[in-house]
Amino acid sequence: MPLSLARNVLSVALGAGLLAGPSLLAAADYYQLPNIKQVDHNLYRAAGVAIVTVSCLHVAAGEEALLKYEGPGEYTIVWQDRSTCEVLRVLLLT
Repeated sequence: MPLSLARNVLSVALGAGLLAGPSLLAAADYYQLPNIKQVDHNLYRAAGVAIVTVSCLHVAAGEEALLKYEGPGEYTIVWQDRSTCEVLRVLLLT
């Protein structure tokens, strides 16, 4: 996902109140993913966004997680158990 599109998706989601603002955990930007659920293999949904992952084996049925922005086009989901999944793209659902 191009940086401008990724930032626009996150900006729209933040502006619409779909994701909570960045936390103070570290220098990277973190966004809360409340009530995230696995919809299909490598597809998750939370608060108006769909997240496509790469080889993610985490089964989510409504837990809290964080979306970590790591650089242009690079995101990671950080689960409650501190495991992670690489994100391929973040999509805003309308």
